[in-house]
Formats: sequence, C-alpha cells, structure tokens
Amino acid sequence: MKLFRQSQFFVIVIGTLALAACLFAAGCGGSEELASNTFYYNEPDGLNTLDPARIGARAPWQIGGQIYRGLVGLDSALRPTPEIASSWTVSDDGRRWTFKLRRDVFFADDACFAGGKGRAVTADDVRFSFERILDPMTSSTGVWVFSGKVKGATEFIEARAKDSNAVVHVTGFEVVDDSTFVIELIDPFPPFLSILSMPYGYIVPREAIAKYGADFFRHPVGTGPFKLAEWSVDQRIVLVRNDRFAQKDAQGMKLPYLDSVVVSFLKESKTEFLEFKEGRFDAIATVDPAFSDEVFSTDGTSLTPGYSEYHLHATPAMSVVYYGLLIDSSRPGGAGSILATNRQLRRAINYAVDRESIVRYVLKGRASPGVHGPIPPGTPGYSGVEGYTFNRELARRLLDSAGYPNGKGLPELTLQISQNDRSAAVAEALQDQLKTVGIRMQLKQVTFPQHREMYLGGRLPFWGTSWLADYPDAENFLSLFYSQFTPPSGNNTTGFSNARVDSLYRATLGPSLTIEQRSAMYGQAERIILDEAPWVILYYSVIQRLTQPSVSGYSVDPLDRLDLTRVRKKSI
Repeated sequence: MKLFRQSQFFVIVIGTLALAACLFAAGCGGSEELASNTFYYNEPDGLNTLDPARIGARAPWQIGGQIYRGLVGLDSALRPTPEIASSWTVSDDGRRWTFKLRRDVFFADDACFAGGKGRAVTADDVRFSFERILDPMTSSTGVWVFSGKVKGATEFIEARAKDSNAVVHVTGFEVVDDSTFVIELIDPFPPFLSILSMPYGYIVPREAIAKYGADFFRHPVGTGPFKLAEWSVDQRIVLVRNDRFAQKDAQGMKLPYLDSVVVSFLKESKTEFLEFKEGRFDAIATVDPAFSDEVFSTDGTSLTPGYSEYHLHATPAMSVVYYGLLIDSSRPGGAGSILATNRQLRRAINYAVDRESIVRYVLKGRASPGVHGPIPPGTPGYSGVEGYTFNRELARRLLDSAGYPNGKGLPELTLQISQNDRSAAVAEALQDQLKTVGIRMQLKQVTFPQHREMYLGGRLPFWGTSWLADYPDAENFLSLFYSQFTPPSGNNTTGFSNARVDSLYRATLGPSLTIEQRSAMYGQAERIILDEAPWVILYYSVIQRLTQPSVSGYSVDPLDRLDLTRVRKKSI
C-alpha cells in the first residue's frame, strides 16, 4: 500500500540541508566535489518505512542499516560483534545475557532532542526499543524476536493489549544502570545474539517516538553512520554522514568515508542497468535478464571482456528457492487437495525436477541446484544431507504407486507464483519437465502482495516462494517445519507436523551443544522432512552485485546485507 501520493515531497532538516539540495542540482556551488563522494544506487521495490519495528523487506532493511545500530552486529564472517554494546556475558545455563554499553554512542542530532543535539544511548533506550517491538500499539512484524523467548514478554503483551496506557515492563528486560542491560530468557536459545543483529534489535530514542508518533517511520533517528536528509516518495532518498557516529577505522579516521548516499526508486530493471552503464549508479543489484548473456560468462561466474572494467561481487546466499506443498488438510488450500494427502505424488514431483538443467540453462549458472536439504550450504549448522536428484524413471514408478500410472487419472495441478520474469522462466521449465512423466501443471501469476497473503493464509495447495535467512543459523530454516510455528505464529506455511522433527528442533537449542552436534540433529530432521516432501527445493541463490571501477570497500555477504560504512569512491 502506498503511504503517500507520488507527488508528495518532504525534507527533513538534519545538519546541513544544502548537502542534500546540491547532490543533483546543476550549478550548485561545490556540487561536483560533493557528488564525487556520494554513493548512488537503486532500490526497484521502493521504500515504505524506516521504522525498525516494521522493517521486513530488503529495501528498508538495507537503507535502515545505514541509519541504525543495535547492541550487536555481525562481522564479515557473520559472527556477532559489538556495536552499541561493548561486551556481553551469558550465564552457564544460557538464559541470562548481560550487556555492557559503550559510553561514546550518541543518537544523531535531531529536532526531537533538546537543542537539536543527540544524546548518549543508555540501557533505558534499549529496554524502550525492545518493549516497543512487543507493544501491540506498535503493530511490529518482529514480535516473534522476543515473544516466547524473553521472560515476561507474553504478560507484557497481554497487559498492554488490555490497557494501552498501562505502565508495565517486561520482567526479562532489566536496566541495571545507564550502561548495563540484562535480558533473561525463558529457555536457552543459541542464535539469540545473531537475532539481535536484525533491524528489530535497532535502538531508537523515546524522544523521536514522542515527537513524531505515527510518522516516525519517515523520521528515523538512530546511531548509524548516516542520517536522513531528504525523502521524496517514489523518487529518491538522500542520507548524509552522521557526524555523531562513533566508529573509526584502524588508522583512527572517522567513519563513514562517504559524504552521502542517494537511493533512487526506478522500477524498470532495463532502465536501471542502462543508468549503471552510464555511470549514474555506483552499484547494481540485479542485471536485467535481457542483458545477462552480454554481461556474464556462460557459467555465470565472471564478467565478459566487454564488462571486465566493472567489479563483480558474488557469494552463495543463505537462501533457498522452493515450491511449497500444503500438507495440512484442515487449511483451505489443503482441503480436498491430493498433494496434501499423497506423499508418493509429492516425491514423484521432486524426482521429476531436473535442477541441474534449470540452473544451467534458465538461471545461466547464477545459483546452485537444490539437491540437498532445506538448509542451504554455507549456513552455520549445515548438515550436507543428500536431497532429491533428477530421476525420471523413479518419478514414474512413484507416480504409479501414488495411483496415477503415467499420470492417468491425475487432475491438472495449479502452481501459483508471483509476477516475476525469473520465477516464470523457472516454472515454465518445471512445467515441461513434469509433463515428461505424465504430470500436467498450469501456472498462475499474481502480484507479490496477493501471493504472499494467499500462501500465508493457507489458501494455496502449491506455490512458489523463497526463504532468505534472517540471521546466520540453521535454526532459522528448521523452524519453518516446527509444528508450533504455523501462521500467524511463524512461517511453517506448509503445515508440516512431525513429532520427531519437533523433538529434534527443541533439542538443537540446548546451550551446551557444539555446532557439530547441532548440525547432526539438523541432518536427522532434514532427512525426515525430505522423505515427507512438503517442499520441492529448486535451488540455492547466489548473490551477485556489480560496482563501478571507482568504488572500493564494497562487499556482499550471504545475508544480502548492505553496509556502506567503509565504502570509498575515487576519481578515475
């Protein structure tokens, strides 16, 4: 839903307004020098919020990551690293986490503060931010981060739901003093630190919420390397350096290196690519399929000679692309569905898919075949379990045992996907592959918001989607099969339920387990899941980005995060 008309425009004065005004203005004094240290890129999906409580899509996640910081972050190896917290300890039973806060972290200057000057972050800000996530009045999409994990979170939610003015606190959030904050968990949860690195763990000042109220989503105030200067809805957003940002590089130079960041919202991928070629964007996240053969080598792992001047950044993503099969007959999409009740049919579909061919010819090598379990390679806790591989004869035998020899008597299946050229190309390839074993399938495409609403609501028997890890731990993928996490409580959208998998999932959360022990349990659970076949795993994504020759310090990681803190631009 659009929050403003396209023509609506607003400017937030933070620091020097002239900085934002000069970025694109021809003839503005000093604009050429300023623009040379400005990083330009595009977000085709647009931006609807910068409130950490509601950040759930890539664009606000990546832009918000330049404005905010949390207690902890993740380093280049995706290990928890100090941000606002300088250090932490955990009790022997894994339940009590104590964080010591840095004293040199300040909120960015903003009109919400006395005199417009940002103040130091305290432990009270941490409690305020986390309780705001849980408060029903916030309508946060991140309630799950703390609910069911932190002591007293459920009681807090219930109390605030009954009385929005109730002055209550979560008993598991303890402010010891200005620089000491304690979180007490109900049960140990090994990935907890990593979860705190998500946007739902960002720290915000109560003054900003008090001043801007429901409009805080467009008046972000944080402690990150940049701050908001201008937001022209559906056109662009401008961030400028936050001079209160505390971090320095190894030589003692203040970060960030850039003066500003300009993000455009062009929706047409062909136009985006041509703008990149003209040097108007410093980075591009997606190369339009029309240009893929021109840009990438045959195997998709390098650039062609004509594009060798650019920098290619690539890494396997902690992401799996799959087709879901609703196996819960009590949900609308599962009622009367043969896919819900016929395991042999689900397995036949899996064996009929030639994943290697799809990756090679449809995706041009820019992915890896989904021949393992639901946990992608490279994810901490990855077990390496063997999954489905292409076997047409076995698919036919399974189809026979399912009661449909050569597909005779099998109704035509309907696969729903979102409107996306890449998704359609993959689905059409699968449609042809299934036909060779006697399975007929029609395709239906709808807009992404409609599609997501339908499969989360359990209204689809067969649909396409993907999962990109929220945090670097295999638990984030296995939780998609935990029976207690069906929507709206979680993302087990297939309605999968297996007592042994549930038991293994809970066992992996033991505080004394090594990653090797947890990985072995994940492998056991994955084998059961694969045998039941609630998913058709297609491929594991590869993240690819192109940057201009003038850009250095840019990197990609398996979580598809963006951090411009150490990015530089040079004149060439």
